Amino acid sequence: MSAPADTVSLSRRAFLIGAGAVAGLGVARGLGATRWLPPDAPLATTDALLRALAASFTPGQRALIVHPADHPSRQITNTLSVIERPHLGTLLSPHQRALVQELYLGLLSPRGRDDFAGTIAVEGRLDGCVLAIYGEPERGDAQVVIEGGHLMLRGGAPDPNAALGGGIAYGHQVGNQRWRVEGNAFAHHGDAANRLFEALDPGERARAILPRAPHELVLQPQGTAASLPGVRVGALSEPAQAAAAALVETVLSPWPDAERARAIDCLDANGGVSALHFACFASHGFYADMKSFAKLDAAERARRGDPYWQVWRLEGPGSVFHFQGHPHVHAYVRIVRDPARANLGETLAVTPAAVEGDAMRALLEAALRRATGETVAFHADELPGRFCPGEITTGLAWSLDPYRNRVVVVTIEGRAMAQPLRARLEAADGPLDPARRYRIATISYFASKKELVGAPERIDESPTLLRDALVAHLRAGGLGAATG
Repeated sequence: MSAPADTVSLSRRAFLIGAGAVAGLGVARGLGATRWLPPDAPLATTDALLRALAASFTPGQRALIVHPADHPSRQITNTLSVIERPHLGTLLSPHQRALVQELYLGLLSPRGRDDFAGTIAVEGRLDGCVLAIYGEPERGDAQVVIEGGHLMLRGGAPDPNAALGGGIAYGHQVGNQRWRVEGNAFAHHGDAANRLFEALDPGERARAILPRAPHELVLQPQGTAASLPGVRVGALSEPAQAAAAALVETVLSPWPDAERARAIDCLDANGGVSALHFACFASHGFYADMKSFAKLDAAERARRGDPYWQVWRLEGPGSVFHFQGHPHVHAYVRIVRDPARANLGETLAVTPAAVEGDAMRALLEAALRRATGETVAFHADELPGRFCPGEITTGLAWSLDPYRNRVVVVTIEGRAMAQPLRARLEAADGPLDPARRYRIATISYFASKKELVGAPERIDESPTLLRDALVAHLRAGGLGAATG
Protein backbone atom coordinates (compact mmCIF):
# COMPACT_ATOMS: atom_id res chain seq x y z
CA MET A 1 0.00 0.00 0.00
CA SER A 2 1.37 3.41 -0.91
CA ALA A 3 1.72 6.14 1.69
CA PRO A 4 -1.12 8.66 1.86
CA ALA A 5 -0.41 11.61 -0.43
CA ASP A 6 0.00 13.99 2.48
CA THR A 7 2.36 11.88 4.58
CA VAL A 8 5.24 11.13 2.24
CA SER A 9 8.46 10.31 4.06
CA LEU A 10 11.51 8.22 3.22
CA SER A 11 12.01 4.56 3.88
CA ARG A 12 14.90 4.70 6.33
CA ARG A 13 16.22 1.26 5.40
CA ALA A 14 16.10 1.97 1.65
CA PHE A 15 17.56 5.42 2.21
CA LEU A 16 20.52 4.22 4.24
CA ILE A 17 21.30 1.21 2.06
CA GLY A 18 20.78 2.79 -1.34
CA ALA A 19 23.58 5.33 -1.17
CA GLY A 20 26.15 2.92 0.25
CA ALA A 21 26.23 0.33 -2.48
CA VAL A 22 29.22 1.69 -4.40
CA ALA A 23 32.88 1.50 -3.43
CA GLY A 24 34.48 4.87 -2.84
CA LEU A 25 37.80 6.38 -3.74
CA GLY A 26 39.54 8.08 -0.84
CA VAL A 27 41.69 10.74 -2.46
CA ALA A 28 43.97 12.63 -0.10
CA ARG A 29 47.32 13.16 -1.78
CA GLY A 30 49.63 14.87 0.63
CA LEU A 31 47.72 13.23 3.49
CA GLY A 32 48.70 9.67 2.69
CA ALA A 33 48.59 7.40 -0.34
CA THR A 34 45.59 7.39 -2.65
CA ARG A 35 43.69 4.18 -1.90
CA TRP A 36 40.53 2.34 -2.78
CA LEU A 37 38.20 2.04 0.19
CA PRO A 38 35.75 -0.88 0.05
CA PRO A 39 32.24 -0.19 1.42
CA ASP A 40 32.81 -2.36 4.52
CA ALA A 41 36.25 -0.97 5.37
CA PRO A 42 36.44 -0.22 9.12
CA LEU A 43 37.06 3.40 10.08
CA ALA A 44 37.69 4.85 13.50
CA THR A 45 34.76 6.87 14.80
CA THR A 46 34.77 10.62 14.41
CA ASP A 47 34.84 11.06 18.20
CA ALA A 48 37.86 8.75 18.57
CA LEU A 49 39.73 10.51 15.77
CA LEU A 50 38.97 13.93 17.25
CA ARG A 51 40.23 12.83 20.68
CA ALA A 52 43.47 11.56 19.15
CA LEU A 53 43.90 14.67 17.05
CA ALA A 54 43.20 17.08 19.94
CA ALA A 55 45.64 15.21 22.19
CA SER A 56 48.37 15.86 19.62
CA PHE A 57 47.80 19.62 19.27
CA THR A 58 50.40 22.14 20.34
CA PRO A 59 48.98 25.16 22.21
CA GLY A 60 49.32 27.23 19.05
CA GLN A 61 47.45 24.69 16.93
CA ARG A 62 44.69 24.38 19.51
CA ALA A 63 44.20 28.15 19.65
CA LEU A 64 43.65 28.20 15.89
CA ILE A 65 41.48 25.10 15.55
CA VAL A 66 39.37 24.50 18.68
CA HIS A 67 36.44 26.84 19.43
CA PRO A 68 33.49 26.89 21.84
CA ALA A 69 30.46 24.91 20.64
CA ASP A 70 28.37 28.06 20.24
CA HIS A 71 31.03 30.08 18.38
CA PRO A 72 29.20 32.18 15.76
CA SER A 73 31.33 30.89 12.88
CA ARG A 74 29.74 27.46 13.35
CA GLN A 75 26.47 28.82 11.96
CA ILE A 76 27.99 29.80 8.63
CA THR A 77 27.25 27.41 5.77
CA ASN A 78 29.85 28.24 3.16
CA THR A 79 33.32 27.20 2.03
CA LEU A 80 36.87 28.40 2.56
CA SER A 81 35.99 32.01 3.28
CA VAL A 82 34.68 31.16 6.77
CA ILE A 83 38.04 30.54 8.43
CA GLU A 84 41.36 32.33 7.98
CA ARG A 85 44.29 30.22 9.14
CA PRO A 86 47.19 28.23 7.65
CA HIS A 87 46.20 25.32 5.44
CA LEU A 88 46.52 21.79 6.78
CA GLY A 89 49.60 21.11 4.69
CA THR A 90 51.55 23.70 6.69
CA LEU A 91 49.73 23.77 10.03
CA LEU A 92 49.72 20.04 10.89
CA SER A 93 52.36 17.33 11.21
CA PRO A 94 52.29 14.27 8.92
CA HIS A 95 50.73 12.19 11.73
CA GLN A 96 48.02 14.80 12.32
CA ARG A 97 47.32 15.08 8.61
CA ALA A 98 46.83 11.32 8.42
CA LEU A 99 44.20 11.61 11.18
CA VAL A 100 42.45 14.33 9.19
CA GLN A 101 42.43 12.03 6.16
CA GLU A 102 40.56 9.43 8.20
CA LEU A 103 38.18 12.13 9.46
CA TYR A 104 37.49 13.16 5.88
CA LEU A 105 36.72 9.60 4.81
CA GLY A 106 34.36 9.13 7.76
CA LEU A 107 32.41 12.30 6.95
CA LEU A 108 31.28 10.84 3.62
CA SER A 109 29.48 7.73 2.41
CA PRO A 110 31.13 5.54 -0.23
CA ARG A 111 29.13 7.42 -2.86
CA GLY A 112 30.21 10.69 -1.28
CA ARG A 113 33.87 9.74 -1.51
CA ASP A 114 33.40 9.25 -5.24
CA ASP A 115 31.52 12.52 -5.66
CA PHE A 116 33.91 14.63 -3.61
CA ALA A 117 37.07 13.11 -5.14
CA GLY A 118 36.75 15.55 -8.04
CA THR A 119 36.30 18.53 -5.74
CA ILE A 120 39.29 17.56 -3.61
CA ALA A 121 41.45 17.07 -6.72
CA VAL A 122 40.47 20.35 -8.38
CA GLU A 123 40.53 22.49 -5.23
CA GLY A 124 44.00 21.60 -3.98
CA ARG A 125 43.41 18.31 -2.11
CA LEU A 126 43.12 18.13 1.65
CA ASP A 127 46.50 19.79 2.17
CA GLY A 128 44.84 22.96 0.84
CA CYS A 129 41.90 22.74 3.26
CA VAL A 130 41.41 24.15 6.75
CA LEU A 131 39.99 22.62 9.93
CA ALA A 132 37.79 23.77 12.81
CA ILE A 133 36.62 21.84 15.88
CA TYR A 134 33.72 23.12 17.97
CA GLY A 135 33.20 21.88 21.53
CA GLU A 136 35.24 19.56 23.74
CA PRO A 137 37.03 16.96 21.57
CA GLU A 138 38.75 15.26 24.53
CA ARG A 139 35.34 14.48 26.04
CA GLY A 140 33.85 13.18 22.79
CA ASP A 141 31.57 16.22 22.60
CA ALA A 142 32.73 18.11 19.54
CA GLN A 143 31.88 18.77 15.93
CA VAL A 144 34.50 18.91 13.19
CA VAL A 145 34.41 21.06 10.07
CA ILE A 146 36.71 20.52 7.07
CA GLU A 147 36.62 23.33 4.52
CA GLY A 148 38.17 23.86 1.14
CA GLY A 149 37.62 26.11 -1.84
CA HIS A 150 34.45 24.25 -2.79
CA LEU A 151 33.60 21.98 0.09
CA MET A 152 32.38 22.17 3.65
CA LEU A 153 32.01 18.87 5.52
CA ARG A 154 30.71 18.54 9.08
CA GLY A 155 30.31 15.64 11.46
CA GLY A 156 30.42 14.43 15.03
CA ALA A 157 28.77 15.48 18.31
CA PRO A 158 25.11 14.90 17.44
CA ASP A 159 23.11 18.04 18.04
CA PRO A 160 19.48 17.10 18.77
CA ASN A 161 18.30 20.23 17.00
CA ALA A 162 20.24 19.96 13.76
CA ALA A 163 21.48 17.68 11.02
CA LEU A 164 24.73 19.32 10.04
CA GLY A 165 26.79 16.36 8.89
CA GLY A 166 28.18 15.34 5.54
CA GLY A 167 28.59 17.77 2.66
CA ILE A 168 26.62 20.91 3.47
CA ALA A 169 28.36 23.30 1.05
CA TYR A 170 30.04 21.95 -2.05
CA GLY A 171 30.79 22.30 -5.72
CA HIS A 172 33.05 21.00 -8.47
CA GLN A 173 34.70 23.33 -10.97
CA VAL A 174 33.92 21.26 -14.06
CA GLY A 175 31.26 22.08 -16.63
CA ASN A 176 31.11 25.79 -15.83
CA GLN A 177 28.51 27.72 -17.86
CA ARG A 178 27.65 24.58 -19.81
CA TRP A 179 24.28 22.90 -20.16
CA ARG A 180 23.67 20.47 -17.29
CA VAL A 181 27.23 21.26 -16.03
CA GLU A 182 28.50 18.38 -18.16
CA GLY A 183 31.13 16.27 -16.40
CA ASN A 184 30.43 17.80 -12.99
CA ALA A 185 30.52 15.31 -10.11
CA PHE A 186 27.21 16.66 -8.79
CA ALA A 187 25.34 16.84 -12.11
CA HIS A 188 23.20 13.89 -10.97
CA HIS A 189 21.71 16.14 -8.26
CA GLY A 190 20.45 18.48 -10.96
CA ASP A 191 19.22 15.53 -13.03
CA ALA A 192 17.12 14.33 -10.08
CA ALA A 193 15.56 17.79 -9.72
CA ASN A 194 14.71 17.88 -13.40
CA ARG A 195 13.09 14.44 -13.13
CA LEU A 196 10.90 15.89 -10.39
CA PHE A 197 9.91 18.77 -12.67
CA GLU A 198 9.06 16.31 -15.45
CA ALA A 199 6.75 14.45 -13.05
CA LEU A 200 4.64 17.58 -12.44
CA ASP A 201 1.43 18.25 -14.33
CA PRO A 202 1.17 21.45 -16.43
CA GLY A 203 -0.43 23.52 -13.66
CA GLU A 204 2.15 22.37 -11.12
CA ARG A 205 4.95 23.18 -13.53
CA ALA A 206 3.67 26.72 -13.97
CA ARG A 207 3.52 27.24 -10.19
CA ALA A 208 6.98 25.74 -9.68
CA ILE A 209 8.68 28.26 -12.01
CA LEU A 210 9.60 31.49 -10.23
CA PRO A 211 11.22 34.50 -11.95
CA ARG A 212 14.58 34.72 -10.19
CA ALA A 213 16.56 32.68 -7.69
CA PRO A 214 17.28 34.07 -4.23
CA HIS A 215 20.86 34.58 -3.15
CA GLU A 216 22.48 31.18 -2.71
CA LEU A 217 23.18 31.88 0.98
CA VAL A 218 19.56 32.58 1.94
CA LEU A 219 19.57 29.36 3.96
CA GLN A 220 17.91 30.31 7.24
CA PRO A 221 14.91 27.98 7.92
CA GLN A 222 11.68 29.94 8.27
CA GLY A 223 9.51 27.71 10.50
CA THR A 224 5.91 26.60 10.07
CA ALA A 225 4.40 30.09 9.63
CA ALA A 226 6.45 30.83 6.51
CA SER A 227 5.12 31.28 3.01
CA LEU A 228 7.38 28.92 1.11
CA PRO A 229 8.19 29.27 -2.61
CA GLY A 230 7.04 26.89 -5.34
CA VAL A 231 4.77 23.83 -5.17
CA ARG A 232 4.17 21.80 -2.01
CA VAL A 233 5.28 18.20 -2.42
CA GLY A 234 2.38 16.83 -0.33
CA ALA A 235 -0.12 18.29 -2.81
CA LEU A 236 1.47 16.59 -5.84
CA SER A 237 0.64 13.33 -7.57
CA GLU A 238 2.13 10.12 -6.20
CA PRO A 239 4.73 9.88 -9.02
CA ALA A 240 5.83 13.47 -8.32
CA GLN A 241 6.02 12.81 -4.59
CA ALA A 242 8.18 9.77 -5.28
CA ALA A 243 10.44 11.90 -7.48
CA ALA A 244 10.74 14.45 -4.66
CA ALA A 245 11.73 11.74 -2.19
CA ALA A 246 14.29 10.47 -4.71
CA LEU A 247 15.70 14.00 -5.03
CA VAL A 248 16.19 14.26 -1.27
CA GLU A 249 17.85 10.83 -1.27
CA THR A 250 20.18 11.98 -4.05
CA VAL A 251 21.20 15.17 -2.26
CA LEU A 252 21.91 13.32 0.99
CA SER A 253 23.57 10.32 -0.66
CA PRO A 254 27.11 11.64 0.05
CA TRP A 255 26.38 11.73 3.81
CA PRO A 256 27.39 8.80 6.04
CA ASP A 257 24.64 6.61 7.48
CA ALA A 258 24.39 8.24 10.91
CA GLU A 259 24.19 11.75 9.50
CA ARG A 260 21.58 10.76 6.89
CA ALA A 261 19.48 9.17 9.64
CA ARG A 262 19.64 12.41 11.65
CA ALA A 263 18.63 14.38 8.56
CA ILE A 264 15.57 12.17 8.06
CA ASP A 265 14.59 12.56 11.71
CA CYS A 266 14.82 16.36 11.44
CA LEU A 267 12.82 16.37 8.20
CA ASP A 268 10.16 14.12 9.73
CA ALA A 269 9.87 16.45 12.73
CA ASN A 270 8.83 19.18 10.27
CA GLY A 271 6.34 17.24 8.18
CA GLY A 272 8.70 15.06 6.17
CA VAL A 273 9.22 15.37 2.43
CA SER A 274 5.52 16.28 2.09
CA ALA A 275 6.14 19.66 3.73
CA LEU A 276 8.92 20.61 1.30
CA HIS A 277 8.25 23.07 -1.52
CA PHE A 278 10.00 22.75 -4.88
CA ALA A 279 10.93 25.70 -7.09
CA CYS A 280 13.04 26.29 -10.16
CA PHE A 281 13.87 29.64 -11.68
CA ALA A 282 13.19 31.14 -15.10
CA SER A 283 16.44 33.09 -14.89
CA HIS A 284 18.37 29.81 -14.84
CA GLY A 285 16.50 27.51 -17.20
CA PHE A 286 18.65 26.66 -20.23
CA TYR A 287 18.31 24.64 -23.41
CA ALA A 288 21.06 22.48 -24.88
CA ASP A 289 22.32 25.46 -26.91
CA MET A 290 22.39 27.50 -23.65
CA LYS A 291 19.55 29.76 -24.76
CA SER A 292 17.84 31.14 -21.67
CA PHE A 293 14.21 30.27 -20.93
CA ALA A 294 13.70 33.73 -19.42
CA LYS A 295 14.79 35.49 -22.62
CA LEU A 296 12.55 33.60 -25.07
CA ASP A 297 8.99 34.53 -25.96
CA ALA A 298 6.06 32.22 -25.28
CA ALA A 299 5.95 30.87 -28.84
CA GLU A 300 9.61 29.90 -28.80
CA ARG A 301 9.26 28.31 -25.38
CA ALA A 302 6.33 26.25 -26.66
CA ARG A 303 8.33 25.14 -29.67
CA ARG A 304 11.34 24.12 -27.60
CA GLY A 305 9.55 22.53 -24.64
CA ASP A 306 10.91 22.51 -21.11
CA PRO A 307 14.48 23.67 -20.47
CA TYR A 308 16.97 22.06 -18.12
CA TRP A 309 16.70 23.83 -14.75
CA GLN A 310 20.22 24.60 -13.53
CA VAL A 311 19.15 26.37 -10.33
CA TRP A 312 16.49 24.86 -8.09
CA ARG A 313 15.45 24.82 -4.46
CA LEU A 314 13.67 22.58 -1.97
CA GLU A 315 12.53 24.41 1.14
CA GLY A 316 10.53 23.34 4.16
CA PRO A 317 9.79 24.72 7.62
CA GLY A 318 13.14 23.48 8.96
CA SER A 319 15.25 22.94 5.86
CA VAL A 320 16.70 24.48 2.72
CA PHE A 321 18.29 22.59 -0.17
CA HIS A 322 19.72 25.05 -2.70
CA PHE A 323 21.48 23.94 -5.89
CA GLN A 324 23.08 26.51 -8.18
CA GLY A 325 24.28 24.92 -11.41
CA HIS A 326 25.02 28.14 -13.29
CA PRO A 327 27.46 29.75 -13.78
CA HIS A 328 28.98 26.85 -11.82
CA VAL A 329 27.94 24.45 -9.07
CA HIS A 330 27.47 25.84 -5.57
CA ALA A 331 25.16 23.66 -3.48
CA TYR A 332 24.02 23.99 0.14
CA VAL A 333 22.10 21.90 2.64
CA ARG A 334 20.67 23.30 5.90
CA ILE A 335 18.40 21.11 8.07
CA VAL A 336 17.24 21.75 11.63
CA ARG A 337 14.68 20.13 13.88
CA ASP A 338 13.40 23.33 15.54
CA PRO A 339 13.94 26.57 13.58
CA ALA A 340 13.25 28.61 16.74
CA ARG A 341 16.41 27.12 18.29
CA ALA A 342 18.59 27.14 15.20
CA ASN A 343 20.78 30.15 15.96
CA LEU A 344 24.09 30.05 17.82
CA GLY A 345 25.89 32.57 19.97
CA GLU A 346 24.81 35.61 21.95
CA THR A 347 21.23 36.85 21.54
CA LEU A 348 21.29 40.40 20.14
CA ALA A 349 17.62 41.09 19.44
CA VAL A 350 14.26 39.44 18.82
CA THR A 351 12.24 40.12 15.70
CA PRO A 352 8.50 39.43 15.47
CA ALA A 353 8.61 39.46 11.66
CA ALA A 354 11.00 38.44 8.91
CA VAL A 355 13.70 40.93 7.93
CA GLU A 356 14.66 40.45 4.30
CA GLY A 357 14.81 42.27 0.98
CA ASP A 358 14.71 46.06 1.26
CA ALA A 359 14.40 45.91 5.06
CA MET A 360 17.58 43.83 5.31
CA ARG A 361 19.42 46.16 2.97
CA ALA A 362 18.34 49.15 5.07
CA LEU A 363 19.56 47.40 8.22
CA LEU A 364 22.97 46.66 6.70
CA GLU A 365 23.32 50.22 5.42
CA ALA A 366 22.43 51.57 8.86
CA ALA A 367 25.14 49.34 10.36
CA LEU A 368 27.64 50.72 7.82
CA ARG A 369 26.71 54.30 8.71
CA ARG A 370 27.07 53.60 12.44
CA ALA A 371 30.46 51.93 11.92
CA THR A 372 31.91 54.80 9.88
CA GLY A 373 30.06 57.91 11.03
CA GLU A 374 29.13 58.67 7.40
CA THR A 375 25.64 59.86 6.44
CA VAL A 376 25.40 57.79 3.25
CA ALA A 377 25.86 54.04 2.86
CA PHE A 378 25.45 51.57 0.01
CA HIS A 379 24.78 47.83 0.01
CA ALA A 380 24.04 46.26 -3.36
CA ASP A 381 21.18 43.91 -4.20
CA GLU A 382 23.21 40.87 -3.11
CA LEU A 383 21.68 39.98 0.28
CA PRO A 384 23.15 36.69 1.50
CA GLY A 385 20.64 35.90 4.24
CA ARG A 386 17.52 36.85 6.15
CA PHE A 387 16.35 37.16 9.72
CA CYS A 388 13.35 34.92 10.35
CA PRO A 389 10.95 35.64 13.24
CA GLY A 390 12.59 34.90 16.59
CA GLU A 391 16.01 35.44 18.13
CA ILE A 392 18.78 37.18 16.22
CA THR A 393 22.14 35.95 17.48
CA THR A 394 25.77 36.60 16.68
CA GLY A 395 25.82 33.36 14.67
CA LEU A 396 22.88 34.53 12.56
CA ALA A 397 24.53 37.92 12.03
CA TRP A 398 27.79 36.25 10.99
CA SER A 399 25.93 34.11 8.47
CA LEU A 400 25.16 37.32 6.55
CA ASP A 401 28.88 38.00 6.10
CA PRO A 402 30.58 34.67 5.45
CA TYR A 403 33.13 36.39 3.22
CA ARG A 404 34.72 38.56 5.93
CA ASN A 405 34.07 41.79 4.02
CA ARG A 406 35.76 44.88 5.43
CA VAL A 407 33.92 48.15 5.93
CA VAL A 408 35.29 50.91 3.68
CA VAL A 409 34.51 54.51 2.79
CA VAL A 410 34.77 55.49 -0.87
CA THR A 411 35.22 59.05 -2.09
CA ILE A 412 33.69 59.44 -5.54
CA GLU A 413 32.43 62.22 -7.81
CA GLY A 414 28.82 62.13 -8.89
CA ARG A 415 29.87 61.80 -12.55
CA ALA A 416 32.05 58.76 -11.74
CA MET A 417 29.28 56.71 -10.11
CA ALA A 418 27.96 53.53 -11.69
CA GLN A 419 24.24 53.28 -12.31
CA PRO A 420 23.36 51.05 -9.28
CA LEU A 421 24.97 53.45 -6.81
CA ARG A 422 23.67 56.56 -8.59
CA ALA A 423 20.11 55.19 -8.71
CA ARG A 424 20.12 54.34 -5.02
CA LEU A 425 21.36 57.79 -3.99
CA GLU A 426 19.00 59.64 -6.31
CA ALA A 427 16.03 57.63 -5.04
CA ALA A 428 16.84 58.85 -1.53
CA ASP A 429 18.01 62.44 -2.12
CA GLY A 430 17.14 63.50 -5.66
CA PRO A 431 19.51 64.36 -8.54
CA LEU A 432 23.25 64.21 -7.88
CA ASP A 433 25.75 66.97 -8.56
CA PRO A 434 28.18 65.55 -11.15
CA ALA A 435 31.08 67.61 -9.79
CA ARG A 436 30.47 66.95 -6.11
CA ARG A 437 32.60 64.49 -4.18
CA TYR A 438 30.53 62.06 -2.09
CA ARG A 439 31.72 59.93 0.81
CA ILE A 440 29.88 56.62 0.97
CA ALA A 441 30.20 53.76 3.45
CA THR A 442 30.16 50.33 1.83
CA ILE A 443 32.18 47.09 1.88
CA SER A 444 35.43 46.21 0.17
CA TYR A 445 33.82 43.78 -2.29
CA PHE A 446 31.34 46.33 -3.64
CA ALA A 447 33.99 49.06 -3.75
CA SER A 448 36.07 46.85 -6.05
CA LYS A 449 33.20 46.45 -8.56
CA LYS A 450 33.15 49.25 -11.10
CA GLU A 451 29.80 48.07 -12.42
CA LEU A 452 28.25 48.60 -8.96
CA VAL A 453 30.03 51.66 -7.51
CA GLY A 454 31.99 53.23 -10.34
CA ALA A 455 35.47 54.74 -10.22
CA PRO A 456 36.25 56.12 -6.73
CA GLU A 457 39.17 58.49 -6.41
CA ARG A 458 40.04 56.89 -3.07
CA ILE A 459 38.99 53.98 -0.85
CA ASP A 460 39.64 54.16 2.89
CA GLU A 461 39.58 50.68 4.39
CA SER A 462 38.81 50.12 8.08
CA PRO A 463 39.76 47.12 10.23
CA THR A 464 36.06 46.47 10.92
CA LEU A 465 34.32 43.51 9.28
CA LEU A 466 30.74 43.87 8.10
CA ARG A 467 29.69 41.11 10.52
CA ASP A 468 31.16 43.05 13.45
CA ALA A 469 29.47 46.26 12.31
CA LEU A 470 26.14 44.43 12.12
CA VAL A 471 26.58 42.89 15.57
CA ALA A 472 27.45 46.29 17.08
CA HIS A 473 24.43 47.89 15.40
CA LEU A 474 22.07 45.21 16.71
CA ARG A 475 23.52 45.47 20.21
CA ALA A 476 22.82 49.19 20.08
CA GLY A 477 19.14 48.60 19.29
CA GLY A 478 19.41 49.14 15.54
CA LEU A 479 16.86 46.46 14.69
CA GLY A 480 14.03 48.75 15.79
CA ALA A 481 14.44 51.08 12.84
CA ALA A 482 14.42 48.16 10.37
CA THR A 483 11.24 46.55 11.76
CA GLY A 484 9.38 49.59 13.03
